[in-house]
Amino acid sequence: MAPLTRRSLFRQMAIGGGIVSVSGCIAPTLPGLSNGKAVPTPFTNDAYKASYVSDSRWVVEGHDGGRTRSAASALPHGDVGVAWLRRPGTDPHGATPPIVGPNRVYIGYTESSNDANNPDAYLAGFDAKTGDQQLEKHLDTGQTVGLAVAGDKLLAVTRSPDYDQATLTALTRNGAIQWTDTLPDVTGSPAIVDGTCYVATRDEDNAVYAYSLDGTQQWRTSIDGECYTATCADRDGVYVGLSDGRIAALDATTGERRWSEQIVTPVECCPDIQGTPTVADGRLYVPGIAEELVAADTADGTVLWRTTVVDENYGNAIPSPAVTADTAYVNTYHGGLVAIDISDGSIRWRSAENGYNQSPAVGDGGVVVPRNDAVVAYETSDSHAWTIEITVPDIGMAAYSMDTEVALAHGMCYVGVADGRLYAIGTSE
Repeated sequence: MAPLTRRSLFRQMAIGGGIVSVSGCIAPTLPGLSNGKAVPTPFTNDAYKASYVSDSRWVVEGHDGGRTRSAASALPHGDVGVAWLRRPGTDPHGATPPIVGPNRVYIGYTESSNDANNPDAYLAGFDAKTGDQQLEKHLDTGQTVGLAVAGDKLLAVTRSPDYDQATLTALTRNGAIQWTDTLPDVTGSPAIVDGTCYVATRDEDNAVYAYSLDGTQQWRTSIDGECYTATCADRDGVYVGLSDGRIAALDATTGERRWSEQIVTPVECCPDIQGTPTVADGRLYVPGIAEELVAADTADGTVLWRTTVVDENYGNAIPSPAVTADTAYVNTYHGGLVAIDISDGSIRWRSAENGYNQSPAVGDGGVVVPRNDAVVAYETSDSHAWTIEITVPDIGMAAYSMDTEVALAHGMCYVGVADGRLYAIGTSE
C-alpha cells in the first residue's frame, strides 16, 4: 500500500465530518429517513415541552471558541430515548457536527444528487424542541466544512470541489446571506470569541485569518509551518496545531506571533497533531498522535504535563478532548474513555468499554461518548448511565467511515451522523 501524502490524507479525512469512501461509491440512501418524518414519533408530553428553557449558550465543535466541548446543560437522565430524528435533503452526506442556538439546532451537509463531482453545500436548521425543519439554505458548490453561531448570526465555511479555495458566509438565523469572503482552503470550522471569527488555512497558504462579524478582515498572519487543525481561541490568543507537533500562538487582537513551541511528541509517520487543541483558563490541551494528551501554558507554550492515555502506542490519533474546570476527557480506540485530572495530568479513571476516535462532550452530570453505532453516556465517574443505539446502514464493501458528533444543550443531546441524520435524545416519562 503506497504511503499517504499529507494532502491526500486531508482529502480522505474530510475534516468537519464526512463519509470517506474507499471504493469510490456514493453515499447510500436510507429508506424512510429522507421524508422529514420523525423516527420514532416525537415526545408529546406537555410537561416535558414546557420544561424546555433556552440557556442562551451555544455549541460549535465544543461549545465555544475554546473548543472545550463542555456545556452547562444537564445530561439527560431517567427514561432516556430518541425524541426526534431528521435527515434533510434527498440524499445528504458529509454532514458537519451539530451546533445549537437558543431555539434551533443546525447542521451543514453536502448533496450530490445531480453531479457527484460538483456537489452542493447546504445549511439546515431544526426547531430544537420538536425537530420541525425551519431552514434549508443552499450555500455554494462544494462541501460544507463547519458552522458557528454567535448572537443573531450564523457563519458557514464551505470548500470548493477541487479543494483549492473556501468561502466564509455570514447569514441571519433565518438564512439571509449578509456577506461572503473567499479565501484559500481551510482546516476546519470557525472559532468565535468576543465578536471575532478566526479560521486557519492550509497547503500553500498556511495562515490564520480574523474577521469581524460585519465581514471586515481584521488581520491575516502567515504561520511558519503547515497548518493542520482548526483554530481555538480565547480573549488573549489564537492557537493552531501544526503538522510537526508545534502549536503556533498569535495575539487575538493584532495577529502578532506570540510563540511557536514543540508541544507533542513527534512521530515520523504522520502529522503529529490531528485533533484541534482546546484552550481553557490559561491552558492549552493538545492531543498527540503518540497516544498522549499534553497541557501547556498559553503564555509561552511551557509544557505543564504530558499524559500517555493508552499503554501501547497503536498509532491512532487522539481526538480533541472535552475539558471542565477540573477534568479533561479523552476518547480512545484502545483505552476507552479516559478522565484526566487537569491539575497534574494523572488519570482518574477509564471506562471498561473501548471507544472510537470521536470527541466526547461533557455536561452537568455526565459525559457523552459518540461511537459509530451508539451514543454512550457516563456519569462523571466510570458509572454507565445509558446507551442509545444509532443504526448504521448495511453498505457491504463500500467501506464508508460513519463519523458521529454530539452536542449538549437545553437538557438534550443532539447527535449528528455523517450521512445527514440528526437525532435529539432526551428524557420522557
